[in-house]
Amino acid sequence: MRTMQDIAEALSAMKFRKKVFGGVDEADVWKKLEQLQQTYQLVYDEQAAYYQALLDERDQALSRLMARKSGGDAHG
Repeated sequence: MRTMQDIAEALSAMKFRKKVFGGVDEADVWKKLEQLQQTYQLVYDEQAAYYQALLDERDQALSRLMARKSGGDAHG
């Protein structure tokens, strides 16, 4: 799973092409920003899926407990 640390490392490693007469190549900057946005989206999607799986697991555990409790009350 990707993390925010991966994004920080990508930012640290990011280099921009320079223009002949100062500054940076604007097209290169936009390309790098697009790549960064895609990385952010991947991290977000992976983390959202992870937390959704945790919530689903919790919901299933609660359902099992409720079913046991309901079944236990009927016998006792």
